[in-house]
Amino acid sequence: MMNTTKEYIKISNLIYKEKADLLTDSEADSLLAWKTESDENRDLYIRIHDEFKLDVKRAEYDDIDIAQAWNKIEPQIKTEKKTHKLFIEFIRYAAVLILPLVIGSYLIYNAVDSTETYEEFVVDNIEPGTQKASLILGNGEVIDLEDKGDAIIKTQDGVLVANKNSKLSYSKEQLAAMQTRWHRLVVPRGGEYKLELSDGTKVWLNSDSELKYTDKFVGKERIVYLKGEAYFDVAEDKEHAFIVKTNTMDVKVYGTEFNVMAYEDEDLAQTTLVEGSVGVNLKNEIGVVDQLMLKPDMQVDYKKGNARGELREVETRLYTGWKDGLFQFNDEDLGSILKKLSRWYDVKVFFQNPSIQNIHFTGEMKRFEDFSTILNLLELGSGVQFDVKGKILIVNQHIE
Repeated sequence: MMNTTKEYIKISNLIYKEKADLLTDSEADSLLAWKTESDENRDLYIRIHDEFKLDVKRAEYDDIDIAQAWNKIEPQIKTEKKTHKLFIEFIRYAAVLILPLVIGSYLIYNAVDSTETYEEFVVDNIEPGTQKASLILGNGEVIDLEDKGDAIIKTQDGVLVANKNSKLSYSKEQLAAMQTRWHRLVVPRGGEYKLELSDGTKVWLNSDSELKYTDKFVGKERIVYLKGEAYFDVAEDKEHAFIVKTNTMDVKVYGTEFNVMAYEDEDLAQTTLVEGSVGVNLKNEIGVVDQLMLKPDMQVDYKKGNARGELREVETRLYTGWKDGLFQFNDEDLGSILKKLSRWYDVKVFFQNPSIQNIHFTGEMKRFEDFSTILNLLELGSGVQFDVKGKILIVNQHIE
């Protein structure tokens, strides 16, 4: 029985082509052979036709009024002839691009054979990220949180924090007796971690990130320093502003939820607002270059060296889904996607041709999914080929 993810993806294309009358004779023979190979395959084929109603979905794409659709979205984007042409091409081939991806995902996640093996990618040493971090105290003491589990952590200065359910939190009794000291929570590649600050603010740190903070806040401002990416649920305190400082932007709030992405090895930094309001100061080596106010569902993009930031409305889930265990992409370029995957799966990425990075992909994947499944879905959706050598991911040329 065919039971690899790669083979399910090939079959998904054949099923789509069958409904679109695009099958060659050899492809028709391959699909027939798969259907008659087992009762499980036959049942999957029937379920796909019943649940997806492929004839109806294909007709829906064919019936789209391209001119009317363009007129609806044109005021929301920068109008260029190239953009218009690409939009028309996307609508025209939307079924070809999207329906096989949907079918392939269904086959992978609903196949009856639970003994599925991954013959195309041998990546036994590549695992999804886990809850792990190191806490570096102000006195230089280093605590490896991955090994602690649920415990009360005793430091050289006495009990400092409770580590429960992979989250650090501070007891009021301990805070009352403490001096104000700076600590660093460092999350490596292939990790993530949660922290509850002394004021009740909750912080989710993504892979390859670091948060510098004090064990208790004093003065008129609650200041933390971020390298990398974090999601903040800030405890409301109208008397004391909460400020996140990075090397390219300072984000000031009094109580709200937002995501900050500011990796020092990337040119682009972003702040995405979920609810409330935030003020953002964009800066370079000289000082502040731009000041912006964000409303819910807005994002500021800032490229290093620019004099201004770009403010836009976004689907916030695309930028915050990582904290809920999801990768969500909407027309995102492959270079950006693989940067995120490389941090989470702790792999290095090598592009045989730099232009491959500009291929765009739309889809949703589970963050704790097997790396083989992620790569196979990306192959289907973006048309590239991957090779894995140890912990190096090689991206090959675009398949025509």
